[in-house]
Amino acid sequence: MTAEDRIFLKQLEDLRLDQLRSHTLGDAREVVARAEALGPRRELEHVERDRQAALRLEEKPRRQKEEEESRRLEELRRLEEERQRQEEEKRRQEEARRRQEEARRRAEELARLHEQRERELQAKREAFRKAQEEAERRAREQAEQRLREEARRQERQRQEELSRNKAQADLVAFFQLYDAKWQELKLSQKLTSVMLFEMPWPTFQQGCASPDDISRCSVEEFIFHPLRPGMETKSRKDRLKVEILRFHPDKFNSNIVRKLRECDREKASEIAGALARILTNMMAEEVQKEKDQ
Repeated sequence: MTAEDRIFLKQLEDLRLDQLRSHTLGDAREVVARAEALGPRRELEHVERDRQAALRLEEKPRRQKEEEESRRLEELRRLEEERQRQEEEKRRQEEARRRQEEARRRAEELARLHEQRERELQAKREAFRKAQEEAERRAREQAEQRLREEARRQERQRQEELSRNKAQADLVAFFQLYDAKWQELKLSQKLTSVMLFEMPWPTFQQGCASPDDISRCSVEEFIFHPLRPGMETKSRKDRLKVEILRFHPDKFNSNIVRKLRECDREKASEIAGALARILTNMMAEEVQKEKDQ
C-alpha cells in the first residue's frame, strides 16, 4: 500500500465520521425537544443521557483512531521487521557469496601454488636428470679416455719393451759377435787379411781407426755391461783379466797382428797398446779397492 492510498483511505474515514456525527447530533436535538416537553427533570435526564451518548460517540472515534494508529504502528513495526529480515537475509547471502568467492579464490590460489610447485619439481627433476646424464656422459668419456690412455700406455710399454728387448738382443748379439771374432782370431791359422775396422775392440764405438777413438769410459761401459753373456758370475777383476790377456802387447803383437792386412798392423798395435794401458790402470784400481776394504 502506497502513501497516497493511505491518505485517500484516511480522507474516506474522516468523511464517514463527519456524517456519523451529523446523524448523531440530529438525534440529540430530537431528544432535547422531547425532554423539554417532558419537563425539566426529564430534560435533565435526557441531557445527561445525551451527554453520555455524546461522550460515547466521541469516545468511539478516538478509540477507532487509537486502534488505527496501533494497527498503523504494528504495520510499520512489521514492515520494519520485514525490512530488517530482508536486509539480514541479504547480508547473509552476501556473506555466503563472499565466503564462496573467498573459498574459490583460496582454492584457485592453492591450485596455482600446487601447479607452480609441480612445475618447479618437474624443472628440478629435469635439471637433475640432465645433470645425471651429463655426469654419466662425462664418466663414460673419462672411462673411455682412461681406457684409451691405458691402451696407449700399454702399447707404449709394449713398444718400449720390444725396443728394450730388441736393444738387449742387439747388445747380446754384439757381445756374442765380439767373442766369436776373438775366438776365430785365436784359433784360425788362415787369417792374413783382416781389416782394421773388422777388429773386435772392447767398445760400442764402431770403426776405431786410432788410439784416439778409444776412451776409458767406453771401455768400462763395454766390459762391465750387465747384459754381456758369459760374464754374469765373473767379478770386475775377472772381466778385466780376460781383456788384458787379449790385448797384452806381447801376445797381441805375436799372435793377432800378423792376421791383419799389412797396412793396418801398425795402427792395430797402437790401439791394442792404448787398450792395454787403460785395462792395466783399471786393474790396478780394482786391486787397490780390495786392499782398502
